[in-house]
Amino acid sequence: MNKIGKIYCAILAGGSGTRLNSPVPKQFLKINDVPILIRSIKAMFADSRIEELWVGANGDWYDLAESQIKEYIGGDKRLHICRGGIDREGTLTNILDSIRNANDIGDDDIILIHDAVRPFATKRIINDVINEMQYCDVCNTVIPVNDTIIRSDDKKTVSGMPDRSVLFAGQSPQGFRINTLIKAFASLDAETRKKLTETTKVCFVQDIPIHIVTGEFFNFKITTPYDLQLAESVLKYKEISGIE
Repeated sequence: MNKIGKIYCAILAGGSGTRLNSPVPKQFLKINDVPILIRSIKAMFADSRIEELWVGANGDWYDLAESQIKEYIGGDKRLHICRGGIDREGTLTNILDSIRNANDIGDDDIILIHDAVRPFATKRIINDVINEMQYCDVCNTVIPVNDTIIRSDDKKTVSGMPDRSVLFAGQSPQGFRINTLIKAFASLDAETRKKLTETTKVCFVQDIPIHIVTGEFFNFKITTPYDLQLAESVLKYKEISGIE
């Protein structure tokens, strides 16, 4: 069993939200009068073990992120904001650099990485990720795949049908030993890093074992207008069921 030192959280809010066809990035849109970004921050702060939370915000929308945080959260000393990068990796790199500039990072320190547009992470999921980090350097939140998965090499005909019993869809938060993640990033060449769209894959391609914990189907990423409508239903479901 490994020790867990200081626990950080990174909220990746650098996206532009082009798929939602919105005048502002989707993380700043509201669900029942509360911005998605704020809901994601509050979801992570539900676990008091998180000592510092850093938001990486798109440079063009940095002021909006700052104003929403000030309006809905106020002056929480645990909460910090820095400018995001040109992509997901760049935003995460900026957050990691900001954390290292402000702190002395030890080998026991961990970071939870969470999508700004995934506002329904539960206390149970966060707790499971933190607890699992006692046994690994990297942990991913996943859910089983219910639909039959089709592979098509030419995008016209079926090339394969993998066994869905061993397939899972990734979610967040994801947990990392901070120094493990930094070393993994540093070991990859720039071209390989550009091809990696998922943070745990940075470790996977270097044969670093990745543990998994079970997420929730309602812990989805808001990317389309349909997702916004679904999010309102999820809020009602959580209120009725008492899920935190």
